[in-house]
Amino acid sequence: MAKLLHISGNTYPPLDKKEHHTKRIWKELANGFEEYHILARSEDNKYRYSKEGNIHLHLVPRITRKSKVFFFSSFWMFYLIKKYKITHLLAQCPIVGGFTTALASRFYKIPLMVEIHGEEYFRFLRQDTLYGKINSSIIRFTFNTAQKIRSLNSMMTQKLRQYGIKKQIVEIPNRVNLKIFTPSKEDYILHTPLQLISVGRFVKEKDYLNLIKNLEAISIEYHLTLIGGGMLKKDYLDYLEEEKIKNKVTLIDWIEQKDMVDVIRESDIYIQSSISEGMPRTIVEAMALKMPIISTKVGSIEGVLNHTGNSILIGSNSKEQIAQAIDTLVNNINLRESL
Repeated sequence: MAKLLHISGNTYPPLDKKEHHTKRIWKELANGFEEYHILARSEDNKYRYSKEGNIHLHLVPRITRKSKVFFFSSFWMFYLIKKYKITHLLAQCPIVGGFTTALASRFYKIPLMVEIHGEEYFRFLRQDTLYGKINSSIIRFTFNTAQKIRSLNSMMTQKLRQYGIKKQIVEIPNRVNLKIFTPSKEDYILHTPLQLISVGRFVKEKDYLNLIKNLEAISIEYHLTLIGGGMLKKDYLDYLEEEKIKNKVTLIDWIEQKDMVDVIRESDIYIQSSISEGMPRTIVEAMALKMPIISTKVGSIEGVLNHTGNSILIGSNSKEQIAQAIDTLVNNINLRESL
């Protein structure tokens, strides 16, 4: 039977430490394999190995918080491939870990599948800077080595083709566990104040600070809930304090999925305010709950969302468009339900 090595630059605890969402995914992916190996980074600076069923987790020292260091530490896979007689390779990123995996694929003549989740790879492919050209060369080397490339939707596939990627592309959309994201929303009567919600890390790409600022342009009372946590939380809190609007925004660092589902479903409108995206899973989760969605049309989002069909699409950081989109949904219950 097949033995697969899954390459990820993320940090994880050993298998026997705690349950987490990704571990549940590994268990599903491991079905049908004799052995399912994962090479990732430890939460500390130690090598760690753990096993559960047919899943083998190999953790190399984290070294730094940034995953870029995995470009070098991922060379540990050469030892793992030889020791465990790996037959298949799966890389989550075409650069960090993916380049090394492509080298290993060529050296050992093992089939490779590469995933693409973010929009940054397309930015590298079109950049003329030295840094961009280096990354573009790495991406192309990895893609041209792979037997299969995973795309999240038709728009992402189209972009790959535009940049001359001719390998077999398989579209495997982000999915949702409907055992958790259920039941869906049924009542579209609005709350007072209007309940707005968004889920995502507190990072510049999500553009939450500008969302908070732009919501002051809407004409009705509102309350915004942001779930995700991250490095920009202090900036958000400072702004809320300065503008004396702390009562209008709730920031949540972490919440169990089953509890998050209740918060989303009890809200009125889901807002995605990103200035850069691939195709966020959170959008599909909101769709599963049948939420009315307002989203910026960035990245590959339009491969899933279409304007007035299943969402209201707006431009990035547009105070006027956000206000208009909210006003449209507030005044049209039929549109809220149909979206």
